[in-house]
Amino acid sequence: MVAYQHPSGLNPLQRFRQAGAILRGTSRAANTAWYQNALELDFQLHVRVDGSRIDSWLYNRRANTWAAGPVPDEACATDLTLVSAFANQVLATAKASNASSIAVVLHVADEFATSELKPELDNPGALSELRAQIETDPKGVLDDASVSEAENSWRLIPYPAAGSEAIATTLCISHRWSPFLDGLRRIGEENNFPIVTRAVSSPLICLLALPDLKTDAVTRPIIAILPYPRFTLLAFFNEHGDLRLLRTLQHRGQRRPTNLRHATSTTAAALELADPEIFLFNIGEGADPQLAADVQVVFPATSIREIDWSGTRYQAGSNSVSFPEPLVTAGLTTAAETPIANAHTFSDFRTEGWATQDFLPMAHEAAELYPNRGEMKLLRMARYARLGFGAAALLSLGWLVVGMVGMIRQPEWAFNAESAQVGKQRLAMVSAERTRIDHWDNLLADRSKAWASMELLGILFPENGGFLAKTFNHSVRTENTPGQVMAGFVKEWKITGLAREEALERLSVLNTRDGISAVFNQVADATGNEAFRTTIGNRTLVVNVRTLENSGFKQAPLEEASILDDSTYPFSFDLTITQRFESSDPMALKASAAP
Repeated sequence: MVAYQHPSGLNPLQRFRQAGAILRGTSRAANTAWYQNALELDFQLHVRVDGSRIDSWLYNRRANTWAAGPVPDEACATDLTLVSAFANQVLATAKASNASSIAVVLHVADEFATSELKPELDNPGALSELRAQIETDPKGVLDDASVSEAENSWRLIPYPAAGSEAIATTLCISHRWSPFLDGLRRIGEENNFPIVTRAVSSPLICLLALPDLKTDAVTRPIIAILPYPRFTLLAFFNEHGDLRLLRTLQHRGQRRPTNLRHATSTTAAALELADPEIFLFNIGEGADPQLAADVQVVFPATSIREIDWSGTRYQAGSNSVSFPEPLVTAGLTTAAETPIANAHTFSDFRTEGWATQDFLPMAHEAAELYPNRGEMKLLRMARYARLGFGAAALLSLGWLVVGMVGMIRQPEWAFNAESAQVGKQRLAMVSAERTRIDHWDNLLADRSKAWASMELLGILFPENGGFLAKTFNHSVRTENTPGQVMAGFVKEWKITGLAREEALERLSVLNTRDGISAVFNQVADATGNEAFRTTIGNRTLVVNVRTLENSGFKQAPLEEASILDDSTYPFSFDLTITQRFESSDPMALKASAAP
């Protein structure tokens, strides 16, 4: 195999020559699998490790069939000399099936540890930035200065539920299997055959099966218990089906954690999850048969549902697959049509890939050795376009000569210096006037008009929605840093009022990022005011809803209740909306004095 050098150490000509060598010596220009996600490939090898056994299955996505696959020895994680033999088995299996590539998906089921974020990073609008930062700079995200980047990988797991104490947690997976996956990819490169790898967390994948298992409406909180040989995962969901907390209990050599009952009951009480539904996942064989009875002691009034995979598309034991995680992974492209599938947790985890994050990806330095897919296509096209470029160059040269001859013949060629000076002065005057116009156009932009805010009030609280608004305050303040050309600003709405029971669901929707964003975009559509548009510019939107009991409430028949009578509303609420416009936003204010 040719030893390629990192492009940062080469000059432009050397980089071009190396890219040409990669084009001629590899299939990267013709085989798109080099640039695809492992879960997108048609031929996949799923390897599951849980600390007590290793299992392997081959999945043909086009035929939707499963078969037993080559099983690596657990020693492959530490003895790299064994990786070559297994990789050759993988290559032989793929080629025997006439596949042009193969994905190796490692399901890590023997470790699961969470860590907290730094308190100052508790900003829902920064989830995407934190997701990228934790891969390259975990110490800047984690509330733990002792983390070791060389030994572990961290990934962000959001808590979409309203009222969660944190916006997310972090999941840690060790680099124990990283050399094994690196070895597979290296041998694939040596054989010019794509072996695309991905390491996923088995418990996260398994949680995505819940929408297929709970088909009725979500009316109560949910606790999912996932027992694995070395740990048990507890997942707590609110009454809307959104994740509030993940908690891990290590077994420490036992069949189940000794503190399972206490941890489950105290955590549910701390999260105020009253009368929860409990789902006990049966994952493979060897689970403790007394686990359900152990939990039933602290939840005597709750019926614990032990998951029966039969009748679902994740039926363990069928198609030679004895564990549900590979089947769940293969079915992610098809969403379940159940009420809980529409919850933010399950829709975001599936569509945004939170549950299928790669914990052991290829190192950035190794990935940067090769041109990306677009560059390879361009290099391939360049091989057939050299004659065209030469002809185009000759035509351009001829056009330039003709243009210069025509230019010399124009009367303007003899333009005198005095006329040029007059034109220059006029241009300066026009430029100054244009600067003044742009300055005042910026200051007079439609940022915060009263009628648009009144439209916001009408959309927030629709007619006959069970609301009575009492106060409505709107304020705007600038955020100017000395020396800055543009200044950001903050708009804030504070609304207090009363609400009936039918309005509480509307308040819950408004207390979410998607809910308040939809309202703002609706105002923008109705008024044409782009200041309310959340999909453009560099701006963030934060909402906080607080509901309390109305001390002056008096029970009365609803048909006799007046909409203006405060005593007919059982609840009061405070709604605060904060919209921040950064200095880089198109609506930012010019901080300089008027020209």
